[in-house]
Amino acid sequence: MPEMPEIETIARQLRKTIVGKRIAEVRLSGLPLRKPIAHDFCARLRGRTIRKIRRRGKYLVAELEPKAFWLTHLGMSGRVLYHATELGRARHTHAVIQFSDATELEYRDPRRFGMLAAYEVLRPAQIPELRALGKDPLSAGFSSKWLGTVLKQSRREIKSLLLDQRKIAGLGNIYVCESLFLARIHPARRCFTLSTGEMARLARAIRRVLRTAIRNNGTSFSDFMGPDGSRGGNQGFLTVFQREGAACVRCGAPIRRIRQANRSSFYCPTCQN
Repeated sequence: MPEMPEIETIARQLRKTIVGKRIAEVRLSGLPLRKPIAHDFCARLRGRTIRKIRRRGKYLVAELEPKAFWLTHLGMSGRVLYHATELGRARHTHAVIQFSDATELEYRDPRRFGMLAAYEVLRPAQIPELRALGKDPLSAGFSSKWLGTVLKQSRREIKSLLLDQRKIAGLGNIYVCESLFLARIHPARRCFTLSTGEMARLARAIRRVLRTAIRNNGTSFSDFMGPDGSRGGNQGFLTVFQREGAACVRCGAPIRRIRQANRSSFYCPTCQN
């Protein structure tokens, strides 16, 4: 599933390509995504101009003029591709946004777990999906003090809390595993057991891991690619994720994998305690 660095990579590319363009036409496949696309989605986009591209957690948010917001979530396998208008369509294309300059943005999603929505509101904070999100780990308010306050109040396993989008918006399995390794914290540790030093180390690790991934244009294993069709390069910089049995880059011990809430957690049994 694309996580925050992948969405940020897409947002940065789209800021260079579609900001200022007017939406001439919107076409849908007619198939539902994780929930049906609203009947007025096309009408709310058609004729509007893209003024700004934002990212909030794992959501792409396009600010439109006249005032409206177009929300995209890629789910597990979604892609957005920007190219010149063409007649042929891929099998899993579920939305095509055509611009007045004969270019278009295509939304593909084989598993159809993504989401497309449009809201005629004044501020992103009025959008239900965004209002429910927690703090962004690259925002100014994400600090060791803030994170420590959240962790001290919870008896959950640390990995479970970090994946909770209502607490921290944008983290997913890849970058939680990588952050916990960098901070030397076992993924099954209970939040309230972390020391002040460990909490500070974790806050720094999360920001460092995310910034590195963004600098490398995200992680591509299978589905993720940028709007220009390019793949991310961060998979070559991962230290534990999907490296079960490989030697730890710090101590040489074999990386292990455990299951937590139906997800695989990768960690070093020596470095993380």
